[in-house]
Amino acid sequence: MDASNQIAQTMWNKDDYVARCIWKWEAHFIKTEELLVYHQGKHAKLKSLLNDEDFKEECLAWLRQQKPESRTPGNLKMYIEETVFPKLTGHIKKDTISEKTCRNYMHLWGYKYDERKKGVYYDGHERPDVVTYRKEWLKRMFEYQKFMKEFDGDMMDIISEPQLKLGEKEIVQVTHDECHFYANDG
Repeated sequence: MDASNQIAQTMWNKDDYVARCIWKWEAHFIKTEELLVYHQGKHAKLKSLLNDEDFKEECLAWLRQQKPESRTPGNLKMYIEETVFPKLTGHIKKDTISEKTCRNYMHLWGYKYDERKKGVYYDGHERPDVVTYRKEWLKRMFEYQKFMKEFDGDMMDIISEPQLKLGEKEIVQVTHDECHFYANDG
C-alpha cells in the first residue's frame, strides 16, 4: 500500500483513493494476468447532434441558401430551434442549443470566420511610406498621360489624340469605380 500511495502522489498528485485503485489493479493483474478495462465515459448519456445525418443535412442545406453575411452562429441557432427541432422532434424547445455549439458545428462542417471590412484604405493609409509611394505613383501617372488619349466635353465626346514619336505606343488606362471594388462584399 505504501508503494501505491507513493506512485499516486508522484505520478498524479492524488490521495489514497488512487492508491487503493492501483492496489486493486495490481491484485487483478496478479490473479488474471490481464489489465482491468477502464469503462469511465464509455456510456455517454447524451447523443451528439453531429452524429445525426438528418440534422446535419438540414442545417447544411439552410447554410448554403444563406448569404455570407447571414451565416452566423446566432442565425443558425434560431433556425435550429425554430425549424429543425420542431421538424425532427415534433415539438419546440427554447434555448436548447448555444451559439458556441453552433459555431463549433459550423467549424466542423467546413465554415470559417472571415471578417469583411468596407473601405478602400484600412489602417495605415497615412503612414509616411504609403504617402511617399502615392506621390511616386502620381508622378508615374503624369508621365503616362502623354501617351494617352484625352476626353473632354459634357459627353466626353471630344477626343485629343496623343502626340506619339516613332516607336512609342499608346497607353490605354483601364479603371474601375468603387461599385466594382465592393462587388463581392455580399
